[in-house]
Amino acid sequence: MRLHSLVLACLAATFACTPDEEEAPAVEVREGTELPANIQPALLEFRDNWTIVNSGGPLVAGNTVLVGYDDGRLTDCRGDQNGEPAWSITGYHQLGAGDVGSFEAGGHSPSQGTEPPVFTLEDSGDLAMWFHNTSVWGCSAYDSNYGANWHFGVGASLSFKTDWVTEALGTPRAGAPLVIAYDPARLPDCRGTKYGHDAWNIRVHYRFDGGPAQYKLLTAPQSNLQVPWPAVLDVPAGAGEVELWFENQDYYGCKAWDSQFGANYHIDLE
Repeated sequence: MRLHSLVLACLAATFACTPDEEEAPAVEVREGTELPANIQPALLEFRDNWTIVNSGGPLVAGNTVLVGYDDGRLTDCRGDQNGEPAWSITGYHQLGAGDVGSFEAGGHSPSQGTEPPVFTLEDSGDLAMWFHNTSVWGCSAYDSNYGANWHFGVGASLSFKTDWVTEALGTPRAGAPLVIAYDPARLPDCRGTKYGHDAWNIRVHYRFDGGPAQYKLLTAPQSNLQVPWPAVLDVPAGAGEVELWFENQDYYGCKAWDSQFGANYHIDLE
């Protein structure tokens, strides 16, 4: 949905601008189709010390997940046949109540290694994962958190576009990552340079349920330019709303704001 122009250049360096209108226009969000640029794939590492670490990008709708499984987590079903492993570990994943998918996680590879342990997160929601170790002799063992499976919150992304459209890929959720992407063309003022380099940046200010304000940068230096770079917010469990507003500032003290005419952007969390 197309939004009204939301940019105000504020004179004071406050977290949010003072409204110039009695009532700000409602924020409407349309469904997005692509994950913002510069988002790295998630890398879920199931380590043999029974820890699970995401050492890659965020678990959000549209992103891919690469699974690294240490077969030392499941050691019961072992044995070789003709010099090759006669056992295999299969990983399973299910998003919400959707279909169950599988991938090769260890041991004998039916695909001869041509099918990497990668899958795509089609939407936001609860991601369940578990692993099954079998052998040709009928041995069976599970890595499934004692039958409860391993669960991960899959979040969403919000892209604030230059034509005053906000796109959402997935549904923003409590306890799951939220990616914020921002087109710098929304805030074209305050573009100071120094020694031929961009001397400005854009940041998102945010808070959950009216709590303490925090911020993250939405641009990053690349050569002598500032380029868009999405931020990942860690949404706490139990949060009901995230409030967002944007600030452009340069080295010389110029500030400009995109703050929904001082009302800020309020996004409900599932």
